[in-house]
Amino acid sequence: MKINLDIISPALCGGAVPKENAEIRAASVRGQLRWWFRLLGGFTSLQQQGMDVREQEDRIFGVVRDNNCKAGKLQVRTRMTNNANSERRAFDENNRAFPSGSGYFLFPMRNTKTVDNSRAIFLNQLPEFELFLNWRGDSALAADIAALGYLYGYLGSLGMRSRRAMGALAFSKDQDKSIPAYKDVISHFAAPNNITVKELPMQNNDNAISVLASWLRSWRAYLNERRQENRGAPGFEYARNDHDVGYAPDAQGRQTYRPALGLPIIQRLKGLNDTCQWEFSDNRGGARFASPVILRPYINSAGTRKALVIFVDAYKYPEGNQVYLHYGRARRRSEPKECSVSQELYQAMKNDRRLATFSP
Repeated sequence: MKINLDIISPALCGGAVPKENAEIRAASVRGQLRWWFRLLGGFTSLQQQGMDVREQEDRIFGVVRDNNCKAGKLQVRTRMTNNANSERRAFDENNRAFPSGSGYFLFPMRNTKTVDNSRAIFLNQLPEFELFLNWRGDSALAADIAALGYLYGYLGSLGMRSRRAMGALAFSKDQDKSIPAYKDVISHFAAPNNITVKELPMQNNDNAISVLASWLRSWRAYLNERRQENRGAPGFEYARNDHDVGYAPDAQGRQTYRPALGLPIIQRLKGLNDTCQWEFSDNRGGARFASPVILRPYINSAGTRKALVIFVDAYKYPEGNQVYLHYGRARRRSEPKECSVSQELYQAMKNDRRLATFSP
């Protein structure tokens, strides 16, 4: 089957030389398809046959585990249909080349005094491409495989910072087959409730990236755009708590909130001439925790632009796991500070009354 897709927001699709050229790669799309498949619990049809998610995944995508090596039955190919060219950019503050709101999402990509983080990005010319899914297995699964492709068109994205509004996808106007309804697509999966999809209100002239950035900042930022305390925002008390925890390097065991939205967090401690890196592991520079809140620009079949917030409930911060605060130059020590992580902020964001049920 073939699906025509457009990328509708700046895309950091790293290729063989990511600093010079961005590419739409079949391997990257395949990885995204696999991620959504696993997240949603595999296919209902295979679950009813007694297959768990890992068995399904091995059958569809292949497996390399110990001495068990087997090719998958799903072949993924892509083909660009326009002449979009990437360009090398630096992600500095107030870069007017990017849509409003992008600076907040691209903050981790900014250059430092010692590291040049510039890289190729699809920015002024956004790619259009064909996605080919060639299913070489049991024909009874063809409809399920098609549903996986359509789900990716509805909710998927591609490239770095794709959880933060970059590389969002939309079905192309050139799509030569009718797109099945979202409710029919999601019904093919065994665990559709592993995600909660909501949308933010937008005016006709609003930019989805800016709307999403403002919403996220209202929940997790201690400072607003004017570098003042973000008082009045719904998440300010959570942010202030975590801000103060970072400034108390010797106070162990305090409760924190923002780690539930993704790690690492780098906190610069002004006045203490130090930094604090909040991490998922007690080893400095260890494991990351991917945010369970995905922000995504969206365009429906009528051309209406929306701002989606996808809560990945299945991948929330693990209950009982600590967060580890590693201090820098002034207080570097062998043992990090340990604090507990609450889900209260994540749940409050889900219950935000500004959010409406997703209406594709």
